[in-house]
Amino acid sequence: MLAAAGIGVGAASAGAGGERFAYSTALTGTIDRSTERTLDRAIADARAKNAEVLIIRLDTPGGSATSTRAMIQDILAAPMPVIVYVHPSGGRADSAGMFVMLAADVAAMAPATNIGSATPVRDPIRARSASEERILRDMDRKFLNGSVAFARSLAEERRRNADLAERMVRSAHNVTAGRARRERLVDLVVPSEQALLRAADGFRVKGRRAQRLQTAGLPIRHVDLASLDLAVEEVDNSWFLRSLVLVVGSALALVALAVAASRGPRSYRRFKRRRALRSRRRA
Repeated sequence: MLAAAGIGVGAASAGAGGERFAYSTALTGTIDRSTERTLDRAIADARAKNAEVLIIRLDTPGGSATSTRAMIQDILAAPMPVIVYVHPSGGRADSAGMFVMLAADVAAMAPATNIGSATPVRDPIRARSASEERILRDMDRKFLNGSVAFARSLAEERRRNADLAERMVRSAHNVTAGRARRERLVDLVVPSEQALLRAADGFRVKGRRAQRLQTAGLPIRHVDLASLDLAVEEVDNSWFLRSLVLVVGSALALVALAVAASRGPRSYRRFKRRRALRSRRRA
């Protein structure tokens, strides 16, 4: 499934009919369970279509830590190289979005975007005593230290600036795209997806998908995952309706059988009485 180091992506996979292409989709808004499912579907769809690379156009203020962890696991396990691109200009990869960026094989940003402010924030809880206050402080410190370690581990795995990633978690540090590139937090700053694929050409992907990318001139297939989600929801709804009809129909059949069973002996006795009466009348 993986290409050896130095072998181009084209040798690893090709689209239907031998066509090579980049699969591109957008993840926007708050990261939550829905975003998690969308990414999972994108990876599965890109794999089914034999995409060379998956481009995730990201614009998010952050969101659920649980969903972020699941998304990062999906990115790290994806069968094709994953490029996360903060896009469009004016977009951001704040908070949880920074972690998603760090997990990417190639981290890119459009001009006039920003990244950071990744300090974890819990729902406000009012302590009812000094002991509860100490417990809440311990919980905050525990969550913060875990997030710092997670950010550093992702940055080190991708050979990015782990110190800057830690500052973004500990002190909500936030930087522009240009500064993120200069300080080696991201790999590229480019104005468009076409420029992104040109700039990523020859890039060495590290880790379990180690290879040298050959992306210059790849056609880009944009997939509207909102429509894909709608189709999945329609299938789910259809399955639910079929199941509901089956359950209701089975219940009605059982009721009919129960009624028939309860009436059966009485009907049979009435039938015997009527037959005996007819026999006596004929006699």
